[in-house]
Amino acid sequence: MHALLLLLLLVQEPLDAAFAAVQESVEKDEIPGAIVLVARHGKVLREEAYGTSDLEAKTPFAKNTLCWIASITKPFTVAAAMKLVDDGKLALDDLVEKHLPEFKEQVDKDGKHHVFLIRHLMTHSSGLQRDSPTRKSAMGPDWRGQKIPDIVAAISKTKLQFEPGTKSQYSNAGMIVLGRVIEVASGKPYADFVKEAILDPLGLKDAYYHIPAAEAKRVSPVYRENGGKREAYFRFDPEFKVENTAPNGGLFSYPGEIVKFMRIFIENDGKVLSKKSTDEMLKEHGTGQGLGWASKDGVFSHGGSSGTFAWGDPKTGVIGIFFAQCTNDRLDRVRQRFVRAVREAIK
Repeated sequence: MHALLLLLLLVQEPLDAAFAAVQESVEKDEIPGAIVLVARHGKVLREEAYGTSDLEAKTPFAKNTLCWIASITKPFTVAAAMKLVDDGKLALDDLVEKHLPEFKEQVDKDGKHHVFLIRHLMTHSSGLQRDSPTRKSAMGPDWRGQKIPDIVAAISKTKLQFEPGTKSQYSNAGMIVLGRVIEVASGKPYADFVKEAILDPLGLKDAYYHIPAAEAKRVSPVYRENGGKREAYFRFDPEFKVENTAPNGGLFSYPGEIVKFMRIFIENDGKVLSKKSTDEMLKEHGTGQGLGWASKDGVFSHGGSSGTFAWGDPKTGVIGIFFAQCTNDRLDRVRQRFVRAVREAIK
């Protein structure tokens, strides 16, 4: 207890600069608001919410404002697949077409068929294009109303962009295909299996693919800037029935919940994922790419198009999470100032 108190005292003042940087950015209106958190060795050192989540309703950000975490969903999808690997229902070197026969007919632009593996989906090296051909919006009802099997069937009819395993090219389509593999291998809907295998064992009770209507007021809109004007391009509709839980980016939560998932990769205690699977996700499989995570120099991270970013460093035990719900040309600078200040505070 005394050692933990000393640790908190030692890092609290240096962390002031990191949190002040975010607060200043909000006050300068570089971003409308954000939730930020820093943890170390399983303990949250500091967590703050700044600014406004809903500009129209003038709703302030709270520490439990539900945010679209966007592509930070991808490590959850990969972790769920790795749970199936642990259970012997899936293997990293399985051919995808073994589980999804529709890909037996897929060819490249020259008409040649290539096989690709489960691990290729996890490392963005399958050759699949960036997005599903059926996706016309980021999170609109046209996208979220589609069914995962139908989306994957459409992906299987696209041309492979390159020979699998020869390079890495970011692919939302590949992660949706992995979500469908999870459904086939587990015999359960994608979101149900992630909840059963990952969310529930970790105690993530406030993380959702299907947000309950009762929580509507806690959901932040997501904004983009157009001609200097902020416009909401996603606003939660509690009456809309979500069909596509989006394995590439469909999860909603907040830093205080997401940190529970990230502890898997700091503590590696084998309780939710085997130590072997955790190590495999963090290992570099090509330049800067782990399984699901970006991984470089021992640090794992992922960002989301909604303005989210999370990283962890097993060497220092540090986890940092930055959740804004906006995109503009200043967001990266704000986020980088926070990350640099945290790393300066805890080396």
